[in-house]
Amino acid sequence: MLSVVFFVLSLGPWVTAGAHGRIPNDMRSLEPGKVIRVMETDFLVPSGFRMLPGPMFYLAHAKALGLGVRQQEEIRRIAERIMPETVRAGRRIDRLKSEVITLGDARNSFPSPRVHFLLRRIGLLEAEANFQHIEAHRACLDLLDPRQKARLFSLLSHH
Repeated sequence: MLSVVFFVLSLGPWVTAGAHGRIPNDMRSLEPGKVIRVMETDFLVPSGFRMLPGPMFYLAHAKALGLGVRQQEEIRRIAERIMPETVRAGRRIDRLKSEVITLGDARNSFPSPRVHFLLRRIGLLEAEANFQHIEAHRACLDLLDPRQKARLFSLLSHH
């Protein structure tokens, strides 16, 4: 089962939508310290993605990685660029999964073509979100110098 993991932001009004309800509207108040816990529970991401962290992981470990102010600002911009679509995709996936569960209920007739369509759509949305996550990871990785990359890989080997 796949799911899209990303980040939690802090402060500001909170959006309500299942697991994604922890993401506030205020995109300026990114707080990476709250992200890691959510990444592992809210979205369905292949376990191998632990070696492909998103922007919030980089920000949460800025000190350990030795990130400069400019690097942190750029990583924050990457997070802000992908966050809105990530949230929208997560909500769509949640709605589609709820519909599949309802349609699969044994008390109802089973509309096989509709369920098949929905499952294919969920897979596509999850694949797109996973691809965006990987692209964000690579964009963040490209900002690191060789020493910082070595620190990142060391951190990842302990997570």
